[in-house]
Amino acid sequence: MKARLLTGIDALASRDATSNPEPLIARVQAPAVLPNDVKANLSGCFVIGNATGSLAKERVEVQLVSLSCVDFDERSVVDQPIKGFFVDTDGKKGLSGRVVTRAGAALARSFITGTISGMSQSVENTFGDTSVSPLGTVRSLDAGDAAKSGIAGGLSKSSDKLTDFYLDLARQAGPIVEVGAAKDVVVVIQEGVALEIKPTAGSKF
Repeated sequence: MKARLLTGIDALASRDATSNPEPLIARVQAPAVLPNDVKANLSGCFVIGNATGSLAKERVEVQLVSLSCVDFDERSVVDQPIKGFFVDTDGKKGLSGRVVTRAGAALARSFITGTISGMSQSVENTFGDTSVSPLGTVRSLDAGDAAKSGIAGGLSKSSDKLTDFYLDLARQAGPIVEVGAAKDVVVVIQEGVALEIKPTAGSKF
């Protein structure tokens, strides 16, 4: 049955996306076409699904969750779990979208802070005199060298923390697949289901 998305989506295309899918809602636009050209009038019903992004396919995969309908004339309601998926206008399973990544700036900053950390460690080790004794390598520092080495060491450690922060930020800003609202789709019901009509409060049933 033909439907139209009521909401757009920015679906995560990371490893964690399958454990945290995004909800997606579509409105049925035409009667459902059943086998042997039998039609069921489900126009206006809402179809709800769970969506995740697929970076390899550059598509949003949708697993249907429920079908909800309200008949105002008869004051009855249908709220039925269903299994199925969305098909795009190109006839392929899933919704084609645009892959967007916002991790570039965070990765660039992590590179810069990592470089500063490495340079600071190199500078820190240049201060003082190093000598070898039976107890191992000993580095002696005067007051001036100790202050400079401390500054370089502090800069190195703070740069390491910033590097970890930007890398974590880059992981959270992983690639997404964008699909806009008002997109026309086809709803495919994967398994047969009997729609149960439930009278609402005040119904004449």
